[in-house]
Amino acid sequence: MSWELLIPLIAQYGLPVAERIWTLWAAGNPPTKEAWESLRQLASQTAKDRMLLALQRAGIDPESEEGKALLALG
Repeated sequence: MSWELLIPLIAQYGLPVAERIWTLWAAGNPPTKEAWESLRQLASQTAKDRMLLALQRAGIDPESEEGKALLALG
């Protein structure tokens, strides 16, 4: 996959989706329904969704003062 294909994907869908597409393409396997659904879910995530997941991974309660302050940055 060339940069000419990746750059528009990054611009339209963001780096996480473009990276997942590149990873799937590089593996050389044919597309599956499961892979497509995973991409669809990733593309539909909002910035707030990703921030909530990051807070969860960091063990920060989104309702705490710290969590609210971090969410307000987005």
